[in-house]
Amino acid sequence: MHRAKLSVIIASYNSQKTIERCLQSFTEQVTAESFEVIVVDSSQDRTGDLIACHFPGVKLYRFEERKYPGDARNFGVEVATGEVLAFTDADCFVPPDWVDRLIQAHGQTSHPVIGGAVDNGNPDSYIGWAYYFCEFSQWIPQSASCYLDDIPTTCLSPKRWAFDRYGPFLEGVYCSDTDFNWKLARAGFKPLFVPDIQVSHINIDNLNDYLGRKVRHGRYFAWMRVKSERFSFLRRAAYVLLWPLLPFLLFGRRTALVLGKQKYLKEYLLAVPLVFLGLVAWSYGECLGYLSATRRS
Repeated sequence: MHRAKLSVIIASYNSQKTIERCLQSFTEQVTAESFEVIVVDSSQDRTGDLIACHFPGVKLYRFEERKYPGDARNFGVEVATGEVLAFTDADCFVPPDWVDRLIQAHGQTSHPVIGGAVDNGNPDSYIGWAYYFCEFSQWIPQSASCYLDDIPTTCLSPKRWAFDRYGPFLEGVYCSDTDFNWKLARAGFKPLFVPDIQVSHINIDNLNDYLGRKVRHGRYFAWMRVKSERFSFLRRAAYVLLWPLLPFLLFGRRTALVLGKQKYLKEYLLAVPLVFLGLVAWSYGECLGYLSATRRS
C-alpha cells in the first residue's frame, strides 16, 4: 500500500458554504511531497455531494449520524497512511506552500507536535473580526516561533507516533483538541508554534450565530474540562459563582495578546464592543456547562 508523507484530516459538518474553497486550496499545493486529503463528513446538507462531484481525489468518508469533531478526527487517523498527520477545518483554506512548509518543519525537529498561525479569512466582515479576535487571538500571525499550551486543530500537526501515544481525541464532546494539547503539555511536549505555517479561517459573520456559537463553545469547553480534569463538585461550584468575572479576565488576556503582537490593532480596537459581548456569551455558556456537567455525565 502506498503511504503518504502527510495525511490532512478534515472533520466536516454542514460545510457546503466553505468546503469548496478549503479543498480547492489543497488542489493548488505546489509540492513534490506525497500527501492525502481525508474528509470525514456527517453533514445533512449537500457537502458530501459537492466533494464527491468536484474533488474526486479526496478520500471522502460519509456518515449519516452526526459526529463530534474529535470522533470524526479519530476515524480519519484510523484510515490515514501518513507518518505526519495534519488537522484543519472545513472553514479554512491554506496557501500553496502549506504542505511543503509543514513537512519541512517536521523534518527540522523531533518535536512531536507542530501548529501554525490562524489568519482572518473574511476580513471584510465586522462581525467576522470580532469572532476572529474572540477565537484566535493567541494564534495571530507573528514573526517568532514559540511553545504554547494549546494550538487548535484549525492548524495542528502531530507526528503519527505522538498521536498513537497521546491520543485519541476525547469523543462525545467538543473542544477535544484542547484536551489533546493539555495531555501533550503534561507529558512535557507543549505544541511548537511555527508562524510560517498558516491557515485562513472563514469566520461567522452573523450576530445571532456569533453569540449563539460563543455560548455553545463555552458550554462545550466546560464539559470537556470537567471530563478531562475530573472537576469536583466544589470546583464546579466555584467556577459558577465566579463566572461574572470571567469576561473581564478573558478580555484582558486578548487585549494583551493583540497589543503584544502589534498586528491588526486598528481592527481590534474597532471590534472591541463585539469582542467583549462575545466573551460574555462564552462565559455564560461556560457557567451553564459547569451547572449541567453532573446531569450530562
